[in-house]
Amino acid sequence: MGLKFKSLLILLGLFITMDSHAQSLQDLWDKTRNYYKGFEVQKQQILLAKQDSIAQQIKYKPQVQAQFQQGFSSVEGTSGAFLPLPGIMNISGPNQLDGASSTFNHFLSGNMNWDLINFGRKGLDKDISSTKIDYTKLKEQDFSYNVQQKLTRRYIEFLFLQVMDDWYQKHSERYQSIVDITKGLARAGIVAGADTLLATSSLKNVESNLLQIQGKLNGAKILLKEFTNEEVLSAGNNNPEAFLQLIGSQQTSTLEHPLLMMKKKEEESLTLLEKKQGKELFPRVMLLGGLANRSSGVTANGYVHGNYGEIYNDFANNYFVGVGVTWNLQDMFRSKSDKKQYNLKLQNNLFEQELLQNEISSNLNQLNAEISAAADGIKESNISRQQAEDAYQLYKARYEGGLINLSELLQVQEILLQTERQNLTAYLNYWNLMVNKSYQQADFSQLFTHF
Repeated sequence: MGLKFKSLLILLGLFITMDSHAQSLQDLWDKTRNYYKGFEVQKQQILLAKQDSIAQQIKYKPQVQAQFQQGFSSVEGTSGAFLPLPGIMNISGPNQLDGASSTFNHFLSGNMNWDLINFGRKGLDKDISSTKIDYTKLKEQDFSYNVQQKLTRRYIEFLFLQVMDDWYQKHSERYQSIVDITKGLARAGIVAGADTLLATSSLKNVESNLLQIQGKLNGAKILLKEFTNEEVLSAGNNNPEAFLQLIGSQQTSTLEHPLLMMKKKEEESLTLLEKKQGKELFPRVMLLGGLANRSSGVTANGYVHGNYGEIYNDFANNYFVGVGVTWNLQDMFRSKSDKKQYNLKLQNNLFEQELLQNEISSNLNQLNAEISAAADGIKESNISRQQAEDAYQLYKARYEGGLINLSELLQVQEILLQTERQNLTAYLNYWNLMVNKSYQQADFSQLFTHF
């Protein structure tokens, strides 16, 4: 009993070891979500959109500026009116000055402006930013469906090659049995020894094809590892058998495709931008405030000191609070042009939505028709394969009885080989159509459940 128990434990351990790398499609997708770096890129795009939303709202908060400067300048008097421009210094004193011709100056100030009334522009900017965030989330969702499509297609290719590997090994065994039969018949003097050479040649050809399939199978594993960063040695849940089981004609509820939803978000954003352009006709009403601390080496009676320390003897502190209105009249003309431009973009977006919706519907109808035809074709192909296999067994028995020659048996075996290869290719075509359909209807649940 102890020996049997240990043997059972060893077999159980081997089974667990063999199945540790057996992965279902759902398992691979879960690992892809956690590993594949493309999702990190999409998350960063969402974070950037959120950061841009914050930046858009900052301009509506109080804008505070501060400056500090000390300098050495002349203080010659002047008279008359002037229009100050950016970069022009306004440093002057009375017309009659005593003392030095130049002195030190000190100026410290802070000012604030805050939009009191923005005529709805702040709310519109916030809504526009929200549509951009939603758009990046939909873009991530579409990216996810694209990755699911690629992963599923690679997984099905992996299953196909696994089935092909098993199938070529089965044919290799068939050819080996023919070789053994020819050897026995040749020893009995029933057939010529050349039959063994001919059968061996056919066997080597199948073994060569088997090696090529195994190379492609290893390549398929590498492609799956790109998404999961994990070795996939075999498929779980009897998925090679699931490859030969059709899903059937069951329908799933078609979700609205992210590409179409992205177009609708663009429509929402364009509508808001058009509305915002109408608000650009209104002025900006701001609350203004300022503080200033100023001094120089010029005293109140007009005496100019040239020493640096004199600027700290006589300070002037002032404040300012008020309401300001700025109105760029050119915006009245520009906003009308921009509003028309956004209106045209909006109309174009509606046309694109209709075009995309029709394209998705047409693709689904086409795929449903092709899938139905592919399923019917597989049924006929299964019958053809079974009949070819039955014929091979009959011809094999006739050859063993010396009723036909080897070339006739090998010809039937070649027909069986081609029939079975076409049968497996028909399954691969069926599953590729199902992958396309799943992407068009934005739902891979059927395939994830089946495999």
